[in-house]
Amino acid sequence: MQMKLTFCHVLRSSRRFVFENIMDLEHVCIVHRRWFQNWRVRVQRPDYVEYRLTGLFYGLRQQVLARGGPVGPDHYWYEFITAVARMRVDGTLDGEDGNLTQAEIITFEFAAVLAPIMWLLRPLFVHQKRDILAADTALLEREYVLDQSGFHRNESRTPRVIIYGGNGFFGRIVAEELLRHTTARIEIASRTAHKVKYPGFESRLQFIESDLQDLGSVQRVIAGGDLVIVTAGPFQGMPVTALQACIAEGVPYIDVADDRDFVCRAYALAESKTIPNGMVVLIGCSVVPGLTSLLTRFAQATVPRIVQAKICISPGTKHPRGPGSFACLLSTVGKQFIASAGGKETSVVGWTKPERVSFPAPMGDRTCYRVVDIADHFIQPRYFGTETVEFRIGSELRALNMMLSAVRRIRQALKIPVGWLIPIGRTLIHVAAPFGSSAGGLMVEITGYAGEERRSETWCVFSPDGGERIPSIPAAIAANMVLQKAIRGTGIVSLPDWITRDQLVAELAARGIRVAVRSGAGEWRTVGEGTKR
Repeated sequence: MQMKLTFCHVLRSSRRFVFENIMDLEHVCIVHRRWFQNWRVRVQRPDYVEYRLTGLFYGLRQQVLARGGPVGPDHYWYEFITAVARMRVDGTLDGEDGNLTQAEIITFEFAAVLAPIMWLLRPLFVHQKRDILAADTALLEREYVLDQSGFHRNESRTPRVIIYGGNGFFGRIVAEELLRHTTARIEIASRTAHKVKYPGFESRLQFIESDLQDLGSVQRVIAGGDLVIVTAGPFQGMPVTALQACIAEGVPYIDVADDRDFVCRAYALAESKTIPNGMVVLIGCSVVPGLTSLLTRFAQATVPRIVQAKICISPGTKHPRGPGSFACLLSTVGKQFIASAGGKETSVVGWTKPERVSFPAPMGDRTCYRVVDIADHFIQPRYFGTETVEFRIGSELRALNMMLSAVRRIRQALKIPVGWLIPIGRTLIHVAAPFGSSAGGLMVEITGYAGEERRSETWCVFSPDGGERIPSIPAAIAANMVLQKAIRGTGIVSLPDWITRDQLVAELAARGIRVAVRSGAGEWRTVGEGTKR
């Protein structure tokens, strides 16, 4: 039996490049990695190509024989043969180069007994084909450019991105974002070259051994790279070898550091060196101080003279973090640190002074505690002249907050090293995880003056589902912009200014992350709209 589907769309390219795309096997498992992997060439001639691959066909992952080629200047064909059925595509091109209409008729041939199943799967076929056409169109319109001489290939080598800590919780999210939204080759660097799975992206991944404690090791790995991203944590006590090596080699650098001491050392190093022309150095591109700096800049349009920044984070507890995140959090529980208040330094004990904080729905009210010697205590005065900086964090689960408060009291009383607390803290959070949600977010309340008028404005970045991804997203967005040479600034890039408000809102919305704002004690209102991708 047979079933036919017809697709038609407009394509800004040339006939020659459409045919090149059909015959270019290397793009299949990169551009269409969601559907195809592990291709192996059998025959490759100018008018015919044949290969085997693993593909998702008819709802099943199968071994597939694929073949096809051009038939004259306006026609082509290709087919996929599996044990279940044969799928043949007959395509035509109509119109002038630069404004082509591409039409394809897909014919499925299968045994009569499979007819009910094939018709039930028809919506899947339509979805799969539309996804493939969209990816091919994006490739053709990105890889081929039109100028006065006509269409030609946009010759640019594949970027090489090295991610330190790419096998950790936050690093993996950054790697997945870059694999999904760029064509870059990703190298995951760690002390043991531990391999983690990135389904569908194996051909663009490499796992290498490199120790951030060893400058020589870092220099060897990053040489010739296009971008280095440091997501390995905790940053407390971590050396700045990656930044040092990047400045020496002229390789753009991004990190997700949240620790004040690390960020101060990184800024001091960068300011003491001559940074090569065009090189980007973006330090602290995470929730704190990255997103908090951007949100503070947005609020400054309403509150020009900033006096106080009150930062609150409440992550979802459904998906516990990695050991680096636990070490970062627990290192501050019960620890005394210095914070700025009214332009003066004051002593604060980690995980004390609970306060009820109101986030947008569906997060609602949550209890947050003073914790963490974050980099905002350095960044806020540097860029905004902020006199008082408060940072709080808390769980949606009151029981978990109480247990961490108990850990704080035990540590203070017994002077227990933080290393002993990590297994306890991880156990508490893993036990609480089934009772939590994925809703999480960041809130920055800015207070100050416009002339003599005292004003307050609060900005919030949050997600009802997948809030645990938020800390990794700024670095992923920035990395994509660095590869496209679209980031605002070079050298030590200003954290509050590397992306515009509209750009950030659009990028976050595309990932299902919302931005909201309120004036004083008013109601929350959503900023911008978008569709999750």
